Amino acid sequence: MCAEVNSRSALYQPLTEAELVRVVAAGLHTRPVSQKLLTGGLFNTTYLVNTAHCGKVVLRMGPVNRHLLMPFEQHLMESEAQIYDLLAQRGVAASEILAVDLSKTVVDRDFMFVRYLPSRAMSECDLAGEDRERVCRAIGEAAGRMHEICADRFGRVAAVSHGRGHARWSDALYADLLEWETVAAPAEIFPGEAHEEIRRLFRAAAPVLDEITSPQLVHTDLWLGNVLIRTDTPRPEFGAIIDADRALWGDPMYEFSSIRWAYREPAFWEGYGKGPAQGKNAEIRRAVYTLHNLLLNTYVYFKEYNDAENGVRERANVYETMGNIRRLMEG
Repeated sequence: MCAEVNSRSALYQPLTEAELVRVVAAGLHTRPVSQKLLTGGLFNTTYLVNTAHCGKVVLRMGPVNRHLLMPFEQHLMESEAQIYDLLAQRGVAASEILAVDLSKTVVDRDFMFVRYLPSRAMSECDLAGEDRERVCRAIGEAAGRMHEICADRFGRVAAVSHGRGHARWSDALYADLLEWETVAAPAEIFPGEAHEEIRRLFRAAAPVLDEITSPQLVHTDLWLGNVLIRTDTPRPEFGAIIDADRALWGDPMYEFSSIRWAYREPAFWEGYGKGPAQGKNAEIRRAVYTLHNLLLNTYVYFKEYNDAENGVRERANVYETMGNIRRLMEG
């Protein structure tokens, strides 16, 4: 993604040289020797920084214009730090945090340093044959171990850690929907009657959603761009899962409403250890999860990323998915 695309985002903003020096000093007690602004991100602003005493690190700066954020997005770096700790305890390769600052006192943004891993996003790699099978199998194994991590309440990771989780999965998703409405309704992306129908569909699906009784860790954005492939090994190898800040405690099958690529990779399911849940109720749940994802994406594209083209596409997908849910529930 080119730098011009990044500049459209209302959340993305590079640091001044003085700000970068302050952030590196506060986080790592060293100074930057050189830095490279990495393109491709629209939410966080990311740098590869070579430091005097810590070597190469990746710096992720949280968004500006935080009034545009959805409520759960206000706590993403806090969530991410918790998630990577949980993944490390289970031996799941993920970003290794060196420092995180949520005080907004060094600069008026959260920031995080993670250890640099010589790698490329899988979305930028042309893997085929045995290499692709091996990597996909390893990703499936990592996803399976991640989904085995459990909590005692459903909901966004930061919310649960602050005692705002839910005993029922349907309540967690509905609460997320209502929070989304606090920013989406005033933005007038959907008419009022559409919001009413969306709420009705979530309520109608509650008995099917509540067949899920175990809150398990779900990345929610595990697409190929959030999987790193090592570049310092003789053959391509799975390196790490990254950008887990939007994770939640819920149904592992939520994962597969967004990472559609997994359905096309038999090796992924071999590593995962089992196939996706089957049956009409499982299909209804996945359709609700898809709708939930699309609603968030529509707001993000229109209001956070200033990308009306993709916003229009996602809004059309919302209406299509709503029709799909109605057909499934009436059939």
